[in-house]
Amino acid sequence: MARTRKTPKLRIYREKYFCTDVYLPNGKRTTVGFGTTDDRTEGEIYAAFGKWLDLFNQQPQKVLSFKGPYEAIEQIINPVQTITVGELLDKYFVYAKKTTRTTSNNKEHRNFHFIKRVQQFLQPYHSWPVSDFGPDELLNVQDTIIEYKYVQGKKKKRYTRRGVNDTINWIRKIWKWGMGRQLITAEQVQGFNEVKSLKMGETKARDNPKRVRVTEEDFWKVVNVVNSVVGDMLQLIWYTAMRPYEVCDMRPFDILCDNPQCWLYIPGRDQTPVGLHKTTRFERVKVIPLASKCQKLLKLRIKEFDSKKYIFSPKEAMDEFLEKKLANRKTPLKSGNRPGTNRKKHPMFNPGRKYGHHALRNACKRGCERAGVEVFVPYDLRRTMATGTRSILGKEAARVLLGHTKTDTTDIYLLEEVQEAIKVAKLLDSIK
Repeated sequence: MARTRKTPKLRIYREKYFCTDVYLPNGKRTTVGFGTTDDRTEGEIYAAFGKWLDLFNQQPQKVLSFKGPYEAIEQIINPVQTITVGELLDKYFVYAKKTTRTTSNNKEHRNFHFIKRVQQFLQPYHSWPVSDFGPDELLNVQDTIIEYKYVQGKKKKRYTRRGVNDTINWIRKIWKWGMGRQLITAEQVQGFNEVKSLKMGETKARDNPKRVRVTEEDFWKVVNVVNSVVGDMLQLIWYTAMRPYEVCDMRPFDILCDNPQCWLYIPGRDQTPVGLHKTTRFERVKVIPLASKCQKLLKLRIKEFDSKKYIFSPKEAMDEFLEKKLANRKTPLKSGNRPGTNRKKHPMFNPGRKYGHHALRNACKRGCERAGVEVFVPYDLRRTMATGTRSILGKEAARVLLGHTKTDTTDIYLLEEVQEAIKVAKLLDSIK
């Protein structure tokens, strides 16, 4: 049985600052400040604390969503000021900071990219009351996003149709959050339903092209021109249909070799009981089987199976590049710089501990250009493997191979109509 929390009491910090300690709905403790006697009299502070405590006992989540206790009292007891669009966005940003889980690499969660994008496009309406922001204004924001150009590298690009729809859906999500905290009426949120999502072929917003299907001939041409580290990584994706970042994060420790015929790769198995993967929230273990071809590649690189060092190292690729450069050297070793003599003790850039999926993609693109084949990226290998698996073993086998929870997600990677047509043609041919 959970113990009863004590009633919060107002205390004086350093004989001047009035504050109280309270427990959040999630069990964590926080401190709420009521200011000093320089701003208000002691009687006003105690009176405000009594009002705030009554509100906190009734609806703690709503009370703590405000910037301070005085704002909560003013807005809930005497709501004389209408909340603006900017204030709503600021409140949601604070809420997202508290509730959004951190990523495995301690980088900013991708949700904040959308929240900041919403803040950017709603800047003209920042001082508007939320009651004045309706479906017509949302439609104008949608048109603005379609026409907007952003700089990526040296090119100017427009947001894709999906990117536009995602941004509009995030605005709807923030307004629904405000409705749950009684900052916005339900009628305002329902009015946003008049703004429909963009559909393919009915808008000038661009759509990303479907991933190309890589032929086996082109694949091996690229593997033969890239360094052996990148080549082995591409082969593992080709054999297993794993995601590029999964092959980049491979460590000997994550591989179970109990069954010699088929090893099991569980990404980040030392982090949680089900590994460290985006499917962790479903409590589903992510297992990638490694058959004989994969084992043959990995045995050449793994020295200690209990090691937590990454298998594919950029340093090994750099050493291979320097050895190849030395082998092709035309200047005699007696003349010019000898290997290692012109190296800096503390260079500006050092090879990283592991490959990033962006670095792997760029290496694959450069390999395509050198091999003279149509450019593809590692994710295209995953789709090609999934398509081939479906044509032979069916949709459910492709879903299991890719590690999806639903076959609807698997359909994104596949050419459904083409595969079904091939299947029907083979069946008719067998009947005849």
